[in-house]
Amino acid sequence: MKTTIVTTTINIPTFLEGYQKNAEHFGHEVDYIVIGDHKSHPDTAAFCQTIPDCEYWNLPRQSQYLARFPALANHLPVNSIERRNVGMLLAYQRGADAIITLDDDNLATGYDMVGEHKTGPQQCLVTYASSSGWFNVCSFLKEENDIEFYHRGFPPKQRWTKPFVTKSFTNADVVVNAGFWLDDPDIDAVTRLERTIRVIGYKPGWDGTIALAPGTWTPFDCQNTALARKIIPAYFLSPYIGRHSDIFASYVINRLAEHFGDIIAFGDPLVLHSRHSHNLWSDLDVERKGMQLTDSFCDALRKIQICADTYHEGFGQIVVGLANWAHDNDQEKITEGMALWHEAFERLQ
Repeated sequence: MKTTIVTTTINIPTFLEGYQKNAEHFGHEVDYIVIGDHKSHPDTAAFCQTIPDCEYWNLPRQSQYLARFPALANHLPVNSIERRNVGMLLAYQRGADAIITLDDDNLATGYDMVGEHKTGPQQCLVTYASSSGWFNVCSFLKEENDIEFYHRGFPPKQRWTKPFVTKSFTNADVVVNAGFWLDDPDIDAVTRLERTIRVIGYKPGWDGTIALAPGTWTPFDCQNTALARKIIPAYFLSPYIGRHSDIFASYVINRLAEHFGDIIAFGDPLVLHSRHSHNLWSDLDVERKGMQLTDSFCDALRKIQICADTYHEGFGQIVVGLANWAHDNDQEKITEGMALWHEAFERLQ
């Protein structure tokens, strides 16, 4: 099984040393793709040469690669974390079976950082199904002051409800494994402005990985997250929805996984999220539009009828099905990018 780690960074990606040593310790062969930008540190290329099987892709090299996809290249702005799309497209084209996406403040821990990211066919996991169609996976995490919190991007209208939840064991394909975080979880700026949240581990009685039954949704981000090969043609980070690019992409996968009967897993491996300093008011500015649109976006996704045999085919149907939502909310740039992503994978077929 070929695993590729993809990251975007403007810093020298020294955090990869921890992942490389961890992979070596646990006997995994991994390659690394580092996507740069205008702001990238000039010593990044030299550093990447010190990590086995690590490639640094600066903007000129990215432009050369994207020459086959000129419309997509024009759609992706520079100085944007959504340049990560380039790394995922490249990893897919090179035959990666699983792509692990990382942020440069996700530090490796003592967990098997590759082996615990299990994606693939017919795995048996504890799965949770909710009567509302929504489940707060962060409810498994222990906060130092026992404060309940939600993952960034969880729909505002679905918070603080009490749905009926059932638990079972399910054998199904795991198409995403979203690892959790120690210390600083991925929560929205509104929550951060209200109080400090610090994760110290799992709540008593649980230590491991859980999954959601098809039809029960929750967001996942693009840090410490493993994506199975078959969903990459349907996983696009739009640069035109602020800090919800990974959130909206995750809801598309929720919808398609529901159609195919696949499951999305959460839990191990835990990273230490040593979050960079942020201006929370600036974060709020770029999260606000996504927060306002999340409920209607998910409602629109749930209404789309899918008749497809592959994630690529289903993604194309979602692009068409979102046309009215995009027009009504003045968000045609989102579906434009999704269409370009679909077109790129049409060329790779």
